[in-house]
Amino acid sequence: MKSLFINLVCSILLVTMGASCTEKDTPVVEKTLFLRNKGADMPIWVRGNVASNKMVLFMHGGPGDCAMCYRYYLKGLEKNVAVAYWDQRIAGSSSGKVDPKTLNYEQLGEDAYYAVKLLKEQFPQTQIYLLAHSYGVELAWQFLTTNSNQQLVSGLMIVNGTFSNYRWLFQVREWVLREAKRQQKADIEQYAQTHTITPETLKGFDWQTMYRKMLDLGGNPLSLYSNKKFVLNYVFSSPNTPLAQFTHGSAYQSYFDTEMLNFDKSASLKSINIPVGLFWGTKDGVVPVEVGYETRDLLVNAPKTLVTFEQSWHEPFVSETDKFVREVIRFVNP
Repeated sequence: MKSLFINLVCSILLVTMGASCTEKDTPVVEKTLFLRNKGADMPIWVRGNVASNKMVLFMHGGPGDCAMCYRYYLKGLEKNVAVAYWDQRIAGSSSGKVDPKTLNYEQLGEDAYYAVKLLKEQFPQTQIYLLAHSYGVELAWQFLTTNSNQQLVSGLMIVNGTFSNYRWLFQVREWVLREAKRQQKADIEQYAQTHTITPETLKGFDWQTMYRKMLDLGGNPLSLYSNKKFVLNYVFSSPNTPLAQFTHGSAYQSYFDTEMLNFDKSASLKSINIPVGLFWGTKDGVVPVEVGYETRDLLVNAPKTLVTFEQSWHEPFVSETDKFVREVIRFVNP
């Protein structure tokens, strides 16, 4: 009789809110929302333990990456909290007739605001925590330092991302210098020595060549697609399709040419007063851990913790999945 009652409750949940559960599990939600703003139709997939009244909003990297394709590595969170996977404009499975000129921080920060508002409307009793990776960290800072937006969320976790693209490129060059010397790559070391970067030379700095040299030195050798289970999950269990995913990139050219280099929230981080967790793969050359140290030091009014992943590069949730999941849960449930 007990099992029959539980199955009946689960059936009702499944019909009314897209949920599923078993006798031993907490009811979980499987709900898909759509955010429409300035020509973009952006899906938000909500999965996991809504009974916890805690939700992690995953802000993916890129630009132009996807959220739900990383569920393979983040799914371990869903037993403890709900997770919202949001595809940004011209990214992942988002669609619509979108002007590439809207790929700017102000617009993307506005999108994040409406994504958070939509989630709060749908789940009014739930605390929302941002989990931002790489480029998604820039969007998180844009959102949090605009108006009183930080009051809408209960905390931020940043994963290998920057607050200033000048400081990012400065530290990438420093990383290249160190690694080239350590690996005895004289040609790369000489290139880095002769290509300095200052705030004045930022706009003329050939960052793409420096970035390629960083990768040549092993700055992020881990490939997501080397994991066969991930590939199978991506192809058969993710709403993202290669056609959608890999045709977005060209829209970001104007972003790379102008918008990106102007991003700098250094002076604004002192306004942050919500808890911040800094999660960093210490082997990363894409966004070196020194950027994490700088971020920590600028957050003078925020409770903050720094968690390092010593066996990880740019995606610690890939290379140290279990530890990453534990640290996120510890941050959300201190």
